[in-house]
Amino acid sequence: MTSTKARILETSLVLFNRQGERNVTTNHIAEALGISPGNLYYHFRNKGVIVSALFDRYQQQLLSLLEAPQGPLSWQVKVHYFEGLLASMWQYRFFHRDLSHFLHAEETALATRYQQFVEAILVRGTVIYEKLRSSGILALDDEQLQGLMVNTWVLMSSWASLVHGLRPDAAANEELDESLMRHGVYQIICLEEPFLKGEARDHLTEMKERYRAAHNTSELLLGHAVELSPSGC
Repeated sequence: MTSTKARILETSLVLFNRQGERNVTTNHIAEALGISPGNLYYHFRNKGVIVSALFDRYQQQLLSLLEAPQGPLSWQVKVHYFEGLLASMWQYRFFHRDLSHFLHAEETALATRYQQFVEAILVRGTVIYEKLRSSGILALDDEQLQGLMVNTWVLMSSWASLVHGLRPDAAANEELDESLMRHGVYQIICLEEPFLKGEARDHLTEMKERYRAAHNTSELLLGHAVELSPSGC
């Protein structure tokens, strides 16, 4: 049986994703669970502690994903990483929508932990890119590799904020929301495209089609015909 503490976290995550964390109170969470506010406070003294606990889950999930496997990497392994990144972006999308708010909120005390988290992400991501390079999937020098890693994280961590800044209605429409989040992975592929070689370049079209939004991205995000493709992909 799922514990009350775990149920509180799962319900909070659903509500935060759909409505935005700042629009959800502990009373809303307790009501959704059918428990008293006092029962909720027994497990989490305030909403900031809930956010902090969800961040811990997100951090563990993403760092576990970025454990580099042994041996050479293939383009199929790249699909595994993309799917893992997408799943994490989707499952914890509320966090990236309003990251600045969380990092400056005293009740969550996330700033130092988030900095350490990003440092660990960059280290592990760099190891994976190095293995992709040694496996003949990427052709780039050390400076380009570091730049690609940083830019990939910047894009991944800011994509949800961009989407919901331009389309705040997306949170209430999960089909639209997920389509736009998948296009974030498409943009990562665009960042990598100039450096792809071998089987990765052979399967580039297939990879793009896998993550390209179902409709024109500019229409989804902006509602008019201005093409939004920062990477020129």
